[in-house]
Amino acid sequence: MKTLAKPDIARRNALAIRIQSAREDLDVAIAEYNATVETAFAYAQTTADVYNGLIEEAKEWADSIAGQIGEYIQERSERWQEGERGQAYANWLTEYEEVSFDTADIETPDPLEWDGDDAASALEGLPEDPQ
Repeated sequence: MKTLAKPDIARRNALAIRIQSAREDLDVAIAEYNATVETAFAYAQTTADVYNGLIEEAKEWADSIAGQIGEYIQERSERWQEGERGQAYANWLTEYEEVSFDTADIETPDPLEWDGDDAASALEGLPEDPQ
């Protein structure tokens, strides 16, 4: 073969057009995906913020109850505190002091990216004959 035949050139050119079109579709799909993820993440972040606010309220409530239990214990005699009932209250206090609530810590997802080469141009740039 001395040069590409006209059908081979035509096929190459048709493939290049289809590849370019598919690349443009891929770019659009990636952009739409990223926009959808961004919107979904914004909603997730908003709901996480609400949840975390409620967690903070729960922590404050537990701390307040712990304070009230601690005050109640302190108002009692040392004998009462060392007794069975005092120990039960001390354990109750410990439960409120040591309760742990995890907040929702979500991270922004990375956008989908694809930086592939320009396959259509590479295909079209192939020589038609030995130069």
